[in-house]
Amino acid sequence: MAVTSRRWQLVGLILATLACMACNPLTATYFLFVGMDPKFDPKFKLAGNDKKKPTKVVVLTSTPQLELRPELIGAERELATLFAQILQQGCEKNKESIMIASPTKVQKFKDDHPSWQSLSLEEIGKKLETDFIVELEIREMSLYEAGSQNTFFKGRTAISVTVADVREPGKNPVFSEEYTGEFPRSQGPRLVTDTNPQKFRREFLTRVAAELTWLFTAHPTQDQYNCE
Repeated sequence: MAVTSRRWQLVGLILATLACMACNPLTATYFLFVGMDPKFDPKFKLAGNDKKKPTKVVVLTSTPQLELRPELIGAERELATLFAQILQQGCEKNKESIMIASPTKVQKFKDDHPSWQSLSLEEIGKKLETDFIVELEIREMSLYEAGSQNTFFKGRTAISVTVADVREPGKNPVFSEEYTGEFPRSQGPRLVTDTNPQKFRREFLTRVAAELTWLFTAHPTQDQYNCE
């Protein structure tokens, strides 16, 4: 029985490696030698070491200098919701204790404070009683392949990520990153007749949100190299 089990594990490993090779052949050796479920560490871990005391996080999204096309109206709110959900799930899988403020609460704060963007992240954090502020500033975003006359979907975005530790204002920002993403990557643009803008937008923003959470909690290597 033990020999049979090892054989099936080997078969599974080979199949997983081949699947990765279809997207990125350079990862094949990595999977073979590291194992079935390796993970990439985050660049900035949000969760603290005390699992009994959740780290409180507020997610802010904005488009201060970007005029969104009609098909992207409300995309910043949707991105905030998806990011919060996926980050919470990722931290739970990694047994990290984190508590993310609901997007509804953050949106109410924005609505009640029309000039909120004039406030510093520390000031916003104190008003919302949080430990960290994660700001996602969307600088570019589009759903259609450039030059295709809206006949092909190809999501692209550029987002400035900034993290402020509300507890230590003199050290901020404690983390910053310029993120760029596109969807799909390996499969090329999609014909608009194959789906609809709402569904494609959801898939695109879900992928972007997932990749952004990788900055803050560990993720399986296979997630990074999955085919799109």
